[in-house]
Amino acid sequence: MLTLFLTVALGIVFAVFATQNTGHASIYFGDYSLQNVPVYIVVLIPLLIGLSSSFVVHLIKSMANKLSMSKSKNEIKNLKEELTEITKEAHKLELENTKLKAKTGEFDEDSI
Repeated sequence: MLTLFLTVALGIVFAVFATQNTGHASIYFGDYSLQNVPVYIVVLIPLLIGLSSSFVVHLIKSMANKLSMSKSKNEIKNLKEELTEITKEAHKLELENTKLKAKTGEFDEDSI
């Protein structure tokens, strides 16, 4: 609903701008020229081109960020799995150490 309201509001603003700026201008591109182009077209077309190009740049940047986030999430997942495996191995070694100390008769205050 908000999008519809903003679209209608911008349409009205552009329509008012176009009806108030009906004068003509000439545009020169080196050897080429456009004669009697309405002023509102001279203003609105570059505005639309700028908005469109900034939207494309935003999409590209957004996709790059999502790709980077995906890589980071995968790396975090792998590191968590590695940490789990290392913790399991450390626990096994602690148990083995405790068993060996019990066999040799050593007393360990930190044992399980």
